[in-house]
Amino acid sequence: MFRSSTVVLLLALLLLALPASAQYKGDDIPGFLGLQSGTQAPPGLYVGNLLWVYPTSTIKDAQGNKINQGGNLTSTLDGILLSGVTNWKFLGANYGAQIVIPFISNRLQFDSLNVHSSLAFTDMIVTPVQLGWHQKRADFIAAYNMYLPTGKFSPGGSDNTGLGIFGNEFSVGSTLYLDDERRWTLAGNFALEFHTDKSGTDIQVGDMATIQGGLGKTYYHKVEGPIPMIMNAGVDYYAQFKITGDSGSDIPPALRGYQDRVFGIGPEFNIFFPKPRLTLVARYEPEFAARVRSQGQTAVFSIVWVAKSLVKMPPPTPANP
Repeated sequence: MFRSSTVVLLLALLLLALPASAQYKGDDIPGFLGLQSGTQAPPGLYVGNLLWVYPTSTIKDAQGNKINQGGNLTSTLDGILLSGVTNWKFLGANYGAQIVIPFISNRLQFDSLNVHSSLAFTDMIVTPVQLGWHQKRADFIAAYNMYLPTGKFSPGGSDNTGLGIFGNEFSVGSTLYLDDERRWTLAGNFALEFHTDKSGTDIQVGDMATIQGGLGKTYYHKVEGPIPMIMNAGVDYYAQFKITGDSGSDIPPALRGYQDRVFGIGPEFNIFFPKPRLTLVARYEPEFAARVRSQGQTAVFSIVWVAKSLVKMPPPTPANP
């Protein structure tokens, strides 16, 4: 009788100590959008590279207490970006599409630091529909994103590079121009993500919301040619949280239903060089107030080249007779 009670007590304590292990990651990795998160790029064809680095040593439980797992983990993602924005109009918006071919190391699958994988192909991101509107005092954007389960995944594996789920995400955003010169901007983007069951399991990852944006100022520097050098500096933010808990028979009943959350805030600087047609971005956002998930630091660096501009230039003004 004593032994049975002891086993029951130990199991109860284990369940209380592991609420974070029931929280499975969604596809959207926050931190990739910032000061222009509500603005579509000008018409053109773009090629770029995205680098995301996420060091962490902290897992938080539902009360915000640190769960001591020991050790440190750094997840790294490198993605090749192919993007296009056309002059074709739909509902008054420019139509665009993009694809990200990503590679990742040490991808977090759920709230455990026991992850060991070298840089390898992970789940692809495809945006078949992106619509952008441009007004005098505001820009607007709407998109549909698909996360394809192309990365390696096996249930219980510690070297997975994919999540084993198909994700559908719908997003809307806006960039507001706070002054007549359009130098001060306030941007926000809201995305809602839904998932299929994880491959080979009865685990349904909860629906997830992600908010990203920033407050910044634009600076112009005249250089040779008609287009100036354009710089933006400001403060970025993000919030990500489950709006429904994880569910499924493969999750112990005592661990189901928790809804995670995390916040991040920090600086961004980006600059456009007109002659080589390059945009460089650096963004750093330490996380805070995490619940039932990891808490770390997000750093994003990107370089994007305008392979071909499709901006329609106004016709020249005829000379006076």
